[in-house]
Amino acid sequence: MGVHDDRLYRSLVDNAYECIMTVRTDLTVGFVSPSSTSLIGYTPEELEGRPATDFVHPDDMDRAALGLAGWASWGMPGGSSSFRLRHKDGSWRMLDMTASTAVDDEDTLVAVYWRPAGYQHIVDTVLSRLLRGCTRAEALAPLLDIFDWSINDASVAIAWHEPDAGHRQVATTNLPAGLTGAEEDPGAPWRHARATLRPLFESDGPALDGRRRAMADQWGRGTFWIEPVADAGSSVPALVTVWNRHEGPPPEAHAQGMSLVRTNVELILRWSDQVAQLDAAAHTDALTGLPNRRSLFDLLARDRRGGALLFCDLDQFKPVNDEHGHHVGDAVLCQVADRLNECVRLSDVVARTGGDEFVVLAHGATDAEAADLADRIAVAIHVPFTVDGIEIRVGVSVGVARTDAPLSDTTLARADRAMLADKARRREASASRV
Repeated sequence: MGVHDDRLYRSLVDNAYECIMTVRTDLTVGFVSPSSTSLIGYTPEELEGRPATDFVHPDDMDRAALGLAGWASWGMPGGSSSFRLRHKDGSWRMLDMTASTAVDDEDTLVAVYWRPAGYQHIVDTVLSRLLRGCTRAEALAPLLDIFDWSINDASVAIAWHEPDAGHRQVATTNLPAGLTGAEEDPGAPWRHARATLRPLFESDGPALDGRRRAMADQWGRGTFWIEPVADAGSSVPALVTVWNRHEGPPPEAHAQGMSLVRTNVELILRWSDQVAQLDAAAHTDALTGLPNRRSLFDLLARDRRGGALLFCDLDQFKPVNDEHGHHVGDAVLCQVADRLNECVRLSDVVARTGGDEFVVLAHGATDAEAADLADRIAVAIHVPFTVDGIEIRVGVSVGVARTDAPLSDTTLARADRAMLADKARRREASASRV
């Protein structure tokens, strides 16, 4: 081997993105390439001679020990594995590892090649979080690492809009919303990307305004790439923004990462929208749009306050369906739901728990407030309903159960019994008038 070859091999090792390390038969670290500093913070000199197991996460130690124990008998297995290694700052970094057998003049060694955990590990993390029912922010955050932003000195953000929560984002390096489009007035480049649903590079689109350019300069950010992603759960597209440093490479260098991230952002947005729709369907009465019985019991289990439950059951509703058809009966039920919502306080909840049964959940209501609410409901339902020009009259029986203890299914059972008693009194009064 000539001098030229020696220089080439040394250059290949010293400048490699991967960290190359050898482990001796006594499991101490031998040679370490310079990239250890960028991967786990330690210089080669700080690692050499130390037990390799000092840096492996306790939960990964058994797998590491099994691999090393079998090395002398049958060599290192092919393929790659992922382990968490302790960084010098005390954190844990997930790294992908491959290994092979190496020899020097005296010993047979294990050669280990480390690099940051790849795309598959990040996708596994995202899927695991989605299956646990995480938020959008928790699912989207791991995708930022696909860009290897810390190594490339880039800044990355994913911004989206939630109808009930407004603009949200996850970002590296605390990138401000003014540089990610996560604002009501996002700035011309992000507004243009949302409007056209086309990717935008700084050189291709409207320029930053003075405030945002000054902000970018303050953060040491130079050029950007904005990629819009349609959001099934919002009329406002999501945005992926990658910023490179001043005098750095163009953002187009992140093409592979952007392609992977865009696909996964769309998957997460679609998934979370479908989950939200399924959850809403499971907790909402399809006809009236009110919370359903399941939703009511979830509220009782979740909010352990006292107050009152009012069990409302319509009187003379069956003849409506028999004489005019179910479409008229459905229309009456929708109007009943509207009138109940008009009777209650803003903090109260009206739920439809059965065919013509409704329950009002009134946290904190006193005896007097509950009685007044029951009277308002009776008066409101007594007013005739009009459907397709037909005047419909129904009544309502209301049972009230109040307690200072947490409201529960026991309270609801008491309200049900009180409603049946009220219905019986109404029947007796009607019979006596006849």
